[in-house]
Amino acid sequence: MCVWDDTTKKGLFIVFEGVDGAGKTTQAHLLVERLKKSGHDALYLKEPTNGQWGQKIRHIAMNGRDHVTPEEELQYFINDREEDSKQNIVPALQSGKVVVMDRYLFSNAAYQGALGFDPGLIFEKNKQFPQPDAVLYLDIEPEDGLKRVNTRGEANVGFEKIEYLHRVHAVFKGGHPGFSKMIFIDALQTREKIADAIWQKILPLLP
Repeated sequence: MCVWDDTTKKGLFIVFEGVDGAGKTTQAHLLVERLKKSGHDALYLKEPTNGQWGQKIRHIAMNGRDHVTPEEELQYFINDREEDSKQNIVPALQSGKVVVMDRYLFSNAAYQGALGFDPGLIFEKNKQFPQPDAVLYLDIEPEDGLKRVNTRGEANVGFEKIEYLHRVHAVFKGGHPGFSKMIFIDALQTREKIADAIWQKILPLLP
């Protein structure tokens, strides 16, 4: 089990969250580029990863849950995060990098919470992993997000169903204390305005 010791942290940990199609990946890459241009050593990471457990999750996303139980799916995410923490997140933070993460444990709590899990239980299972300094939630209605995803031809049959996304959206914004540190950004603005809003939120945290 990967237990995070916050006293060894030298870097900054920023997480992007939101329902599918909110623009997380685009904004995460834009932030990394802007950080690098400003002289910061920034690293983009994403979950699910491309590791052994992340690939199992991606298989579910592409092909549906089939015979995978919600409990097994949740464990895939925990295993993937533990592997990612050991191999990537912790070493980067200890070396002083700004880590920009495209989805993290908050997505885990919302998407599995929408399957009936108590988000509090999921946050408890994730407490040993690095905790972010800022969580940027790109706020968009599920219909608008799914429309973007379908336009790009990138829909995942396992996760991107409108009824399910409505439940995910409700968990994200349902007031559970685990989500209280999220900073809400209107994801219907132009890409440039969103990027500027994000930069203004992150700037005070930078060394």
